[in-house]
Amino acid sequence: MDQNAEINEEITPDDPELEFINPAPSHQGSLIGKTDLTSSTQVNWPVRLIGCLTFLSGLVAAVQPLAARIAAHPRLFSILVPYDSYHLSKSLHVVLGLFLIYLSINLFKRKENAWYAAILLALLSAILHAAQMGAEHIGFIKAAALRDFIPQVTFTLPVLTVVLLSFYRKQFTVKSERPRLSTGLDIFALSLCLVIAYGTVGFFLLEPHDFGLNFELVDAFARAVREIFFVGNIDLIPRTRFAYWFLHSLHVFGGLASVYVAYSIFRPIHYKLTTQDKERHIAENLLKLHGKDALDHYKTLPDKSYFFLPDGKGFIAYKTVLNIAIALGDPIAADDELERLTKEFRTLCRNNDWKVAFLQVKPDNLEMFKRIGLDVLKVGEEAVIDLDKFVATTSKGKNFKSKVKKLEKDGYVLECHKPPHSKLLIDSIEAISNEWLSLPGRRERGFSLGWFDRESVEKETLFILRDKEGQPLAFVNQVPSYAPGEVSIDMMRHKESVPNGTMDFLFVKLFTAFHDNGFHFFNLGLAALSGVGDEPGASLEERAIKEIYEHMNRFFSYKGLRKYKDKFDPEWKESFLVYEGGPPGLIKTALAITRAGELTWDD
Repeated sequence: MDQNAEINEEITPDDPELEFINPAPSHQGSLIGKTDLTSSTQVNWPVRLIGCLTFLSGLVAAVQPLAARIAAHPRLFSILVPYDSYHLSKSLHVVLGLFLIYLSINLFKRKENAWYAAILLALLSAILHAAQMGAEHIGFIKAAALRDFIPQVTFTLPVLTVVLLSFYRKQFTVKSERPRLSTGLDIFALSLCLVIAYGTVGFFLLEPHDFGLNFELVDAFARAVREIFFVGNIDLIPRTRFAYWFLHSLHVFGGLASVYVAYSIFRPIHYKLTTQDKERHIAENLLKLHGKDALDHYKTLPDKSYFFLPDGKGFIAYKTVLNIAIALGDPIAADDELERLTKEFRTLCRNNDWKVAFLQVKPDNLEMFKRIGLDVLKVGEEAVIDLDKFVATTSKGKNFKSKVKKLEKDGYVLECHKPPHSKLLIDSIEAISNEWLSLPGRRERGFSLGWFDRESVEKETLFILRDKEGQPLAFVNQVPSYAPGEVSIDMMRHKESVPNGTMDFLFVKLFTAFHDNGFHFFNLGLAALSGVGDEPGASLEERAIKEIYEHMNRFFSYKGLRKYKDKFDPEWKESFLVYEGGPPGLIKTALAITRAGELTWDD
């Protein structure tokens, strides 16, 4: 929930970092996510070696056809191998090279599917190298022995690649992650560079009699770009079979790269239109059975990936950042399935070379997490308001009574709007949201928070604060809590200028409305770092964070946020971070959590 920004105006107006009632512990400062998923920074040497060899195999397979020419007597060669078949094999070699280069990137990430594809394509490449052995030479190399020798030994690269891939098969266990738009855009950039580089090298290596022209490097680059983007080179008239083949291969290479780019970009779009909605529907049904708190709502936002038990009895919502799979809240399953679900998720993470973390978990499952070898750290306390008590006594106390009475007298009202909403209403709150986002330090965030999305807001109950002229000043959107009798909100956004006491007025009216609608509890969200290190026997990490809490309070007003929420007389419930890797793992997890909240194109 992002209403802490408004709460802050009652505490320290210049604290942009305390924007949220429900922040991740390290949001004080974010790919199935675009981040995004990154490969391990601790890849072992066999994986690095195989990735490099695959890349080199692809590079040689793509470049050698440009450099090598027929060494045998043309008439004899044409009898044994027709020219059309020979040039077709050269084109096939170029295509194999392209895809081996693509696969090398995924091999660095230890992708299992990349292993299967790479071993097949490297084997085909080796066969093509062997088939052409002795029939080709590299013309621009003057030493005859070296000129004929190089094409004969280049097949050793794909052969060695196949051998190492087979020997180190167990290193490649990473499953395919959720398709990401950012990955498709990366492939587009890589493909464009590869095709331009191929065309540039090809033109540069052409012999003068191929087109009757001698291409310098800059001219070769310009010619390649013009050919790739279909501008054309009207003065290029092929005079040899090789020249015809080269232009044809450049067009084929560019066409295949375009198809692969289109596929890579289509995959995340297809996923969002089909699979993602189905997964979210399954997750929502499991939440109805096993959900326990207000945080569970954020597990259905589109910036999450899902891990389901094979039998569909439970799931974990997570996002991978900095090679850490950060799960939001506790696993969702029946109590007797939680440990199995957590262990299987951890196995997935190990196979993908990820560390695992669970953010904002409740005390109930801490022993289970410890039992399977994970570390636990208190990161704050969550405020839950008893609405029966608040309406009966707290709202009538000195903290609220005079402020509410004054704004009521001035004509301020809080209206409840049930969906569906008119376009005019959505436009008005979007304008408020945009004005709120224009304030210093404000921006949309995700993961444990929601963001303004017209399609989502149109389906939610909205509470709008209006002045005496009926102008909207602020709004909140109601979101479900899976705790019995509990309710919560996500966004609370207001115009740049609102009267003092507006937040108190809004909360009192909001809590009263929820109480009148039969709710008994309101989740006011996390007070980050609150209560950390206070208990006897607190861990070294908790005591260290407490020191940070004490020293950083003057900058971020953590204590002010806790003090403000205390006005509502809530029950404080502990919240924990579960992680692995000791202190170094904790530092990296904290960085990953910070980045997880950043919205990307994939969200």
